Amino acid sequence: MPASSAWPARLALAFLLFVLSSASVLLWRQIEAVQQQRVDERVGYQARSLARQLESTLHLEVASLERIARLWNNLGRLPRASWDEEVRRVLQGFPAYQSIQWVGDDLHMRWLLPVEGNEAALNFHLYPEHPNYPLAMEARQTGEQRFSNSFDLVQGGRGFVLYTPLYRKQEGTRVFDGFLQGVFRVEPLMQQLLTQIDREDFNLELLENGHSLFRHGTADSDDRNSLQLGLNLLNNQGFSLRLSPTAQLLDQLETPLPGVALGASLAISLLLVAALALALENSRRAHALQLANRRFKREAERREETEQHLRENRERLQLVLDLTDSSHDGLFIFDSDSRELLHMNQATYATLGYRPEQFAELLRDAPEKLMPDFHRWLEQARQAQRDNLSRIFQRELIRRDGSRQPAEINTQLVQLHDHEYLIAVSRDNSERLQLEAQLQRLSQLDGLTGLYNRRYFDQQLAAEWRRLRRIDAPLALLMLDIDHFKAYNDALGHLAGDDALRRVSSALRESLQREGDTACRYGGEEFAIILANTGLEGAEQVAARIHTALASLDIHHPASPFGRLTLSIGIMAADPVSDEQPGELVARCDQALYQAKHLGRNRTAFWQQTPVDLHQTT
Repeated sequence: MPASSAWPARLALAFLLFVLSSASVLLWRQIEAVQQQRVDERVGYQARSLARQLESTLHLEVASLERIARLWNNLGRLPRASWDEEVRRVLQGFPAYQSIQWVGDDLHMRWLLPVEGNEAALNFHLYPEHPNYPLAMEARQTGEQRFSNSFDLVQGGRGFVLYTPLYRKQEGTRVFDGFLQGVFRVEPLMQQLLTQIDREDFNLELLENGHSLFRHGTADSDDRNSLQLGLNLLNNQGFSLRLSPTAQLLDQLETPLPGVALGASLAISLLLVAALALALENSRRAHALQLANRRFKREAERREETEQHLRENRERLQLVLDLTDSSHDGLFIFDSDSRELLHMNQATYATLGYRPEQFAELLRDAPEKLMPDFHRWLEQARQAQRDNLSRIFQRELIRRDGSRQPAEINTQLVQLHDHEYLIAVSRDNSERLQLEAQLQRLSQLDGLTGLYNRRYFDQQLAAEWRRLRRIDAPLALLMLDIDHFKAYNDALGHLAGDDALRRVSSALRESLQREGDTACRYGGEEFAIILANTGLEGAEQVAARIHTALASLDIHHPASPFGRLTLSIGIMAADPVSDEQPGELVARCDQALYQAKHLGRNRTAFWQQTPVDLHQTT
C-alpha cells in the first residue's frame, strides 16, 4: 500500500481513538456523578430526619406550654400548686429547658421552676432595653406565641425564649396577665439531637442567620458534600441545620469503580485501535509481499509475529473486561436496535441468577421478562440523553427465580459506526428504599411507647376532619392523662415510669376495636385517641373499656389514693360540618380532661357548655 493512501486510514484510526476516549471519559464522569449522588442522598436523608426531629421536639414543647396557657386563659389564673405540677411535668419530659417562668403583667418575675441553677433570674425584669422586649410586645399584641433569637442568659450560657401570652377575665373583659416563658439552652438541645445520628459519620452545625451557634465535628470546606436546611420554629425563620459527612463516611461510600471503569475503557479503546492499526500494517506488508517474492520468508515471519501480537492483545482485552467483574455493581452493554449483548460482568448474572447466554437470549427475544416495560425505559433513556436530563432510572429487574430486585440504573448511549450502544450500570438499592420507609415510620412513631407521636396526631386529626366533613359524619376525640404520674416516678423511679407508659399504651391499643381508630402519645404521660365516624355514646364505650383494661393491669401506685395507676379522660364529640376547626376540638377536650382531674381523677368527663362528669371508675 502506498504511503499516500495510508494517511486517510490513519486519520480514521485517530478519530476512532478520540471517539472511544471521549466515551470512556463520559462513562467515568457518569459513574463519579452516581457516587456523589449516593453521598448527597445519605446526607440528605439524615439532615431531613434531624430537621424533622428538632422541629417535632420543639413543636411538642411549644404545645405543652400552649396547653398550660389554655388552662390559664379558660379557667383563670392557676393556683401556684397546679402551676408547679403542670410545669414540672413539662420539665421532666424535656431536659433542654433551662427553666419555665411566669412574668406578671408588670413584666417582673413572679414564679420560676426549677429554682436551682436559675437564682440569677429570680429578680428578672423585662426592661424595654432587653433585646427580646419588642418580640414580647408583639406576642402580647397578637396573642400568639413568639420564639426569640439566641441571646446571653442571665444564668449564663446561650439560649432562646418562647413567649406565650397569658390572659384572665376581669369584669367580662380579657386582660393581659403576663407571659409564660420557656427558656431553652442551646447545648443540651443539640446534644439531645446528636443521639439521633452516628457521631462518627456526620458533622453537625446549628446556624442562626448564617452564624454558627453549635458545632459537632469539623466544618466541611467542600460545599459539595454538605447540606443546609432551614428550620421552621414558629415565627423565627432564621435558624438552619448544616450536615456534612466525615472523612470516615466518605471513605466507606467511595469505591474504586470510576477509576477502574475509566482505565478499562481507555485500555479497551487503545487495544482496539492498536488491533486495527496492526491489521492495517498487516495489509501493507501483504501488499509488499506481493511485490517482492524474495522477501517472502522475512515477511512471512513478520506476519506470524503480527498474529502473535493480535492474540496477546485479545488476551489483554479480555483481561480488561474481566476487571469489571470485581465490581459489586452490574454492568451490561448491548446494541440498542438489535439488543445483541456485547458484554455482561459477573455481578450482573450472579445477582440475577442467569448464565450469560440466558441473559443474552432474553434481552434479544423477550426483554420484558428481564425488565417490565423495557421498551418504554429504553425510549426514556434516549429522550433523557437528547434533552441532557438525568439518566438515572429507578426500575425493577426480574431474577431467574421470578423475584424482583429494585435497581438504580445509570445509562449511557454511545453512537459508533451507525450503531447505537447502551451502557447500563445497575445497583441494588433495596437497602436505601428500606431505609427511606424506616425513616418515614420513625418520624411518625413515639420511640418509647410505639404509639403514633404528636406530629402524626396533628396530621391525622386534620385529615379525618376534612374527610368526615365531606361525608357528613361525626368525630370523637379522647384526651387521657395518667393520674399522679410525677408522684409515681418519684416513688418508683423513671425506669418503672417508662414501663408503666408502655403498659398503658398497650392497654390503649387493645381497647380500640376498629382498624381506623388512632391512639397517639400527645406528650409526657398524656395521650389522645381519634375515633372517626363516632359520636358521644361510642366514645363513652371506648373510655369505659380503657378504664377496665387499666384496672385489670392493677399497676401498683404507692402515692395514689386509689392504690393503683389510674387515668382521667376528657371526651369531645363534634360534627365536622360546623364552622369549628380541629384546634377548637382539642381545646375543649382538654378542658373536659382538666375537669375530670378537678373532680377527683380516675373518671371520664365530656365537654358541653360546662364539662360534664360521666362517672368515676372503681
